[in-house]
Amino acid sequence: MASNGFDLARFIRLLVLIVFVTGLFVLTAAQTLSGQIFQIAVFAVGSIAILTAMTGFLISGAESYTE
Repeated sequence: MASNGFDLARFIRLLVLIVFVTGLFVLTAAQTLSGQIFQIAVFAVGSIAILTAMTGFLISGAESYTE
């Protein structure tokens, strides 16, 4: 699928995995943590999820330059 430039399938698989893991963590943290600790944990995991999605986008985009 990278023959037309951007590897969309790889990017979508990565986004689905990020959403699943982030959602699972937030649901687990909501049951076990409370107050400000919960807010810090959600912010930290959200930041990591965004950075991972950005990295995945760059990796998928880089496939078009290798061919």
